[in-house]
Amino acid sequence: MGAVLAMTRILRICAAGALALLTACGPLQGTNPTANMLRGMYDVLRPGAVPDAGGSAGPLTRAFIEAQPTELLRVSIISRETTGLVPFAARNADTVTWVTPEGFGLIFRNGLLAGTRGFGDDLMGADLGGALASLNGGGQHRRTLDFMTGLDQITRRDFSCTTVKTGEDQITIFERTYDTDVFEETCTSPSGGFKNSYWRDRDGVIWQSRQWISDGTGYLGYQRL
Repeated sequence: MGAVLAMTRILRICAAGALALLTACGPLQGTNPTANMLRGMYDVLRPGAVPDAGGSAGPLTRAFIEAQPTELLRVSIISRETTGLVPFAARNADTVTWVTPEGFGLIFRNGLLAGTRGFGDDLMGADLGGALASLNGGGQHRRTLDFMTGLDQITRRDFSCTTVKTGEDQITIFERTYDTDVFEETCTSPSGGFKNSYWRDRDGVIWQSRQWISDGTGYLGYQRL
């Protein structure tokens, strides 16, 4: 529980830092096209929000991505059919935090989802040691995940998982191409299960994935930009 509280404090600090960084590049509202696109992308991550079909800033391009002062993730909450951009906020060893100015937070450990904040039915923490090891060739492992319930209480669930390499795939993400191995992680428990997919290059970087958050929120898809 102490680790969960510490993670929440880190996300609050990172959200403030991300807001300061982005507002330094221009107002988040008004005539600044970069800021307007980012604001629109952030907004569609809210429950019930409707994606903007392009807006005044135009489509997302590699030139736009390269012009940003920090790294970005392109994130989809698949069950809500919404997509947004989330900027890098902090790194602590192999754990990376990404936070929007509105406080939507994502925590990854070597590309695997370790926690979320602000999406509803959040993943509060994850034991990922076995899952990470299984990406070096496949195998069986266990996952322990902590979730926030609707009563603002933490509940813990254990899963039995198997990871297999299903093939190889060359993927292109906004004009950049990566040769990847594709892994599928299937996890089961008495109360349900999920299947995660990872596109991982030879250096161990996960460039694209589909990962489960919780029963209420469903799956998150992401691409590193």
